[in-house]
Amino acid sequence: MKTWLFTSDAAISLDLPAEKLRELYRSGMFKMGYHVRDVAPNGSRRATLQFHIDRCQEQLCTPPERRKSYLISK
Repeated sequence: MKTWLFTSDAAISLDLPAEKLRELYRSGMFKMGYHVRDVAPNGSRRATLQFHIDRCQEQLCTPPERRKSYLISK
């Protein structure tokens, strides 16, 4: 099995709807470069996300009170 999967395949692997996975990313649950990466070409206006399945699964299994938050400052 591949380690990095695009959103739709990652959602299936993690047993979540794709929109829920995106929502969790936007909420700061996953760290860019560790749990998730953007593989869109430079200059692209739209992100093309890939999720590291094992790392995301570990984060999802961590009790909420023990999870780090990776909110992106705007």
